[in-house]
Amino acid sequence: PASRYYPYELGDKYRDVFGQLGIERVEVIDIRYKEEAEAESHLNILDESDCVFFTGGDQVRLMEILGGTKFLDKLRLRLNAGMTVAGTSAGAAVMSNPMIFDGDEMGFLKGSVNHGDGFGIIDGITVDTHFLVRNRIPRLVQFLLRGHGNIGVGIAEDTGIIISPDMTSRVIGTGMVTIINSSKVSFTDYKTTKIDEQFTSTGFEISFLAPGAKFDFKTNRII
Repeated sequence: PASRYYPYELGDKYRDVFGQLGIERVEVIDIRYKEEAEAESHLNILDESDCVFFTGGDQVRLMEILGGTKFLDKLRLRLNAGMTVAGTSAGAAVMSNPMIFDGDEMGFLKGSVNHGDGFGIIDGITVDTHFLVRNRIPRLVQFLLRGHGNIGVGIAEDTGIIISPDMTSRVIGTGMVTIINSSKVSFTDYKTTKIDEQFTSTGFEISFLAPGAKFDFKTNRII
């Protein structure tokens, strides 16, 4: 599924990229409105696919269009049957449930970060992208302090993390993956801090994973 901003150009670009990687058949699914996510032609492509890749754009819009549709239901069924689901930028962030957005460089100001339902492909883990270059550590920290989840994954540029069904993972690419766990936070004044003011907290567990590193989300440990 391609971005709403320039779907044809982006679709052609990814068709070329995947073709260069040796993929024999690449289909571009151009869904711009919710009713289009019910089309049998799109569902049939899912039935025939080994992998579905979501491009960047706006994760909120992705969820607004695909949430509660036959397309998303079929995607989850195919995932459970062994299909790979992947994405970049917004296409990676939307895999979460809950899903993070807003608050880039104001993340330490209470109320600057928002969240919503995501695809739930990796339920209980929230993914953030462009993590280091856009200084998104503060917004992921605030998101976790709000109590909507304990584990956040920040992905750098030219970097990815492959998460298997058993919740073990491996980092690929050239950059770092940051994993933040808030389950052992020993103090925070987040709840009593006023909106638009900074908050204090301590006790986060943070892991920095280089390319090739393997991590077990069940134990929160490097393998």
